[in-house]
Amino acid sequence: MNPINRFILNLLKENKKEVTTILVVATIGSFLSIVIPYIYGKLFDLAIIPNTSLTLILSLIFVWLIASLISNYTSNKSAYLGEILGAKINWSEEAKAYGHFLTLPIAFHKNKKTGEVLNKIARGSWDIERLIISLSALFPQLIVLIFSLVVIFLIQWQLALILAFCFLVYILVTIKYAKAVLSAQEKFIHVANKQYGKVYDKLQNPFLVKNFGMEEEEKRHILTLFEKILPTVRNSAKEYKRVSLYQGIVYSLSFIIILSCAIFFLRIGSISQGEFIMFFGYINLVFNPLYIVTEFYKSHKKASAAIKRLIKFKSIIPEAMKHGDKILANLRGELKFSNVEFCYIKDKPVLKGINLKIKAGESVALVGQSGVGKSTLSELILGYYKPSRGNILLDNVNLSELNLQWLRKEMAIVPQDLSILNETLLRNIKYANPKSLFEEVVNAAKAAGAHNFIMKLPKKYETLVGERGIKLSMGQKQRIALTMAFLKNPKVLILDEPTSALDAESEKIVQEGIKRLIKGRTTIIIAHRFSTVKNADKIVVLDQGKIVEVGKHEELMRKKGKYYHLYSLQMGLE
Repeated sequence: MNPINRFILNLLKENKKEVTTILVVATIGSFLSIVIPYIYGKLFDLAIIPNTSLTLILSLIFVWLIASLISNYTSNKSAYLGEILGAKINWSEEAKAYGHFLTLPIAFHKNKKTGEVLNKIARGSWDIERLIISLSALFPQLIVLIFSLVVIFLIQWQLALILAFCFLVYILVTIKYAKAVLSAQEKFIHVANKQYGKVYDKLQNPFLVKNFGMEEEEKRHILTLFEKILPTVRNSAKEYKRVSLYQGIVYSLSFIIILSCAIFFLRIGSISQGEFIMFFGYINLVFNPLYIVTEFYKSHKKASAAIKRLIKFKSIIPEAMKHGDKILANLRGELKFSNVEFCYIKDKPVLKGINLKIKAGESVALVGQSGVGKSTLSELILGYYKPSRGNILLDNVNLSELNLQWLRKEMAIVPQDLSILNETLLRNIKYANPKSLFEEVVNAAKAAGAHNFIMKLPKKYETLVGERGIKLSMGQKQRIALTMAFLKNPKVLILDEPTSALDAESEKIVQEGIKRLIKGRTTIIIAHRFSTVKNADKIVVLDQGKIVEVGKHEELMRKKGKYYHLYSLQMGLE
């Protein structure tokens, strides 16, 4: 069995109860649909026979009515259940895909456009939903198709053979031209995903657009992006209409041929008038399933592309699978880099020969010009990447052997620009430690210097912060970041340029919070502002991906090396 059909089969197995219910309801409706043409055919024969009992005719009419009502109810019920099952599977697969998206390595998120990926997931899940709905409609129609053909053969086998030939032509025409429809549809999906990705990128950066007064330009640009989708839509619609046209021609010709033959057999007495009516009742029953089958074929082919993309997407290995499961019982927080080298691009190292020991509870500042590898070093500690060569040890255990979720729970990062959710301040802060009590949140906010400004907000801790914390200033966001770090209470702390974008007053408040935060913790400080690093236990100077100097502020200033040069440039001493 190919992977796509196996995927579909697994979906059905996971929803066995719902599938079984649909099959039972649909089967009842199908058998009643098959009985109805037989009833009104016999009814017609009885009606034209003199002296036929009126009671018998009325009884058959009553049976016909009951069968029609029940058939109509079961048909609607199975369609309803199919819609519900399709929606359930859609949401389930979409949720799984989004969950998987969050587990993927940071390299994936840096290299892919989020909007494009999420649009692929949403469209793919929707295609799977349509397939499941189509599949739920297919089974009862197949029963109708098979039994109707059997009855037609029993009525008049010559007509049945003509009908079978017409069906074969209908199927061949559908298969031939459906390929072009599917090809056009795949091209549409590919172009749409790409253009939506570009649109989402702009929509996620409204400040950039507004800062440069580009609203009108972006309106035109977005319209241009969507206009690029239009030719693929036009081509897809053209191919679809072509298939429908040829199907309609075959159907019309088939109906005329079968009608002519049926009239001939009626005139020579091979079939009765009732059988003639019955026959055309079954033809209608047969052509509808044939339409459903061809629609399912198109849905299956269309969904196959989506399922392929989904299978490929799910095959991307989550970062947790690249790590071990060790958990250290009594973590001290000692870090050791042993001949570490790292490349984003093969054979182009951004870090080379890094040998460094950071004692438990020691504060170490990483200093250097932009692009020398300071932030990369912190990303290696957090397990976002693995070294291309060498090892990083935490309490003498290789990071790759440790449970990734546990590792990150023992660490905290205070970034330059905190990304927060469009939720209340309380919910955002508790994201660092969901089980914390409100009193603990308040204590953490006080320690970080955030409590006072929070209490001045309209709803205090219940204030909504807006998309990405839009309602907070940079300084306020940094204090929230410190609050979250206090609440998390990590053994290892990373400060990634936490004061670089702050005014003097905000920097002073944040610096006071940092002093309280780093006590007793292994701390890595990444900063351009030397006011942040001067009091570190150890300063490590990086240049072109290598460690060129290590020491305290006073020692490095006396050496008059790279650190002295960088410090002098910032302080205006040269």
